[in-house]
Amino acid sequence: MEFMTSTRMYDVAPAARAAWHALLRAAHDRAGLRVRFVEHGWPAPIGELWERPGLCGVFMCGWPYVRALKAGRAFGAMAAVVPDWPAYEGLPRYRSEFLVRADCTWSSLADAAGSRYGWMVQDSQSGWNAPRAALAKVAPPGGALFAASKGPYGNPRGLLRALADGEIDLTAADAWYLDLLREHDPAALAGLRTLAYTPWTPNPLLVAGPDVDPAAAQALSDALLAMHEDPAHRPLLRAAHVARFTRPDPAAYTVLDGMAQAAETAGYAAIR
Repeated sequence: MEFMTSTRMYDVAPAARAAWHALLRAAHDRAGLRVRFVEHGWPAPIGELWERPGLCGVFMCGWPYVRALKAGRAFGAMAAVVPDWPAYEGLPRYRSEFLVRADCTWSSLADAAGSRYGWMVQDSQSGWNAPRAALAKVAPPGGALFAASKGPYGNPRGLLRALADGEIDLTAADAWYLDLLREHDPAALAGLRTLAYTPWTPNPLLVAGPDVDPAAAQALSDALLAMHEDPAHRPLLRAAHVARFTRPDPAAYTVLDGMAQAAETAGYAAIR
């Protein structure tokens, strides 16, 4: 049987895509599985990717993952990535990064009141749920923080262009994605700076679809978790900026749903 996977979430540039493909192909080979990569790029909604049959080792955002579990769609949690930059402190975590133009004089999120916000999609942890939770803490009770809230821009690249071109004044994106972008295409962040971060949360994970044979999923999970122990695979990990893979704890992702509930309870169900 041929399985399918995709690295769309972190294909920040051609070199990054090549690194992810080489790494995951080696893991599938180690597990004795045949795999086909599905690009499924923007403007196709990423949610459609997770509906496909035969997914084995595909990146999935943590918030859709936990919501799918609540809805009875049992995606298999195969592995989480520990990025190799020091800020991650050897943990499978990430956060969202609020960005403004470099000439912006703001020093905090509260300074953005009355400006124009740009968002990616509403089913994203890093592009919606985490920023919404942070913004809910500075928004007026039951009111709007921004003069305009624009979206969907669809992917982080769209947000960065909109910010650089002056369409919006503030946005938030996946900081892990941005770290990869700084390595592979730093020009994409020219003229922009970081204003703030959201708290760390469990990062997107590699999953198997509900229809995938558990034995196949376990074989790939075992292969991923052991890659850092094999000297032959260490160059592949370095190229993708992966320190190692770890076994995810599905229960840890419930905090993401808690963030959504807290924002809604605060009267900030939408970024506005």
